[in-house]
Amino acid sequence: MKIVIRAGGVGTRLWPLSRYLAPKQFQTLVGDKTMIRTTYERVAPLLAGPDDLFVSVNAHLAERLRKEIPELSEKNIISETESRNTGPAMCLETNFLAEFVAPGEIVASLPSDDFIMNQEAFIDLLSASEEFLKQHPDYILTPAVTPTYADVGYTYFKAGKLLSEPGQETIYAVAGVAEKPNEDYCRQLIKSGVYYCHTGMYIWQLGFAQKQFKQFQPAMQDICQRVVELMKVDSHDPEIKNLYSQCEKMTIETAITDRAERVAMSVSNEVGWSDLGKWHIMRHVLPTDEQGNLFSGQVHARATGDNVVYNLNQQKIIVLNDVKALTVIDTPDVLFISSTANSVEAKKIVEQLKEEGLEKYL
Repeated sequence: MKIVIRAGGVGTRLWPLSRYLAPKQFQTLVGDKTMIRTTYERVAPLLAGPDDLFVSVNAHLAERLRKEIPELSEKNIISETESRNTGPAMCLETNFLAEFVAPGEIVASLPSDDFIMNQEAFIDLLSASEEFLKQHPDYILTPAVTPTYADVGYTYFKAGKLLSEPGQETIYAVAGVAEKPNEDYCRQLIKSGVYYCHTGMYIWQLGFAQKQFKQFQPAMQDICQRVVELMKVDSHDPEIKNLYSQCEKMTIETAITDRAERVAMSVSNEVGWSDLGKWHIMRHVLPTDEQGNLFSGQVHARATGDNVVYNLNQQKIIVLNDVKALTVIDTPDVLFISSTANSVEAKKIVEQLKEEGLEKYL
């Protein structure tokens, strides 16, 4: 199996902690290692050698990537000139890999900022997915997990026909999709027991993935092929940026998954997955105090519960009194205060600040 770690996002839903020059995957959110380093160490047991690993990253962070994963082969860095969402990013990576990898190889494309509680179960899940695709190469396969709480920001897949059950893992055909349902509908989906939370991971045969892009996104496929051809000659050619910027911004789901005939999901209840991409999710993953507060830095609280507070100012203490369900992020240049329920709208705030010419805070 070849592994691609996707590290090109900015993580705007975790603003103002996550920034253009220091996105969340390059920060230490859990434990004492950055998210991208943790992701590398998680998949390392699956790698037969350094040539089995590729990383897609925004070009301005390539040097930082080399420091985080010195084991990575220089030629296996896929530099994006700008973020165009997961559709173009994964189209580019499939065309890039085609220069090094046989079309029959199985490729796992993984986010760089996932939280996984059980690494052994995660490895088993990817291995079971690989074996399934060797027998059924005409499927797009995406790992999914049993939801433990209602989150309207996720996509949920309905389990259809049972395709394989090799052990602790189960593989179903995807029979339906509920994208970012409202809270009431989300609770109904979870209660049904047949809907699973989409993780954003993808596993597929390289040649089949290329065929899907050619069929459903021919313009995007053509651009990314041309970009890779230019990369082989001069990775700093300014025409690369000009070309890649012509790719329409869209998710991989919009680009491919929602149109494909055969989509399957591999499920394991042992993995313990979470996407550390939103402030409210942090409280579900990291340890909280008896009142349900998640605090980082110097924070003092009285009669306060269910808050998320990150204080990055060593010379300041944050004091909370008689408040609930707030998110407070204090950085040297930005103080962000929001209800935790709507803290995901940090992404909209970033877009607004950009429109107002306040990029220095992004």
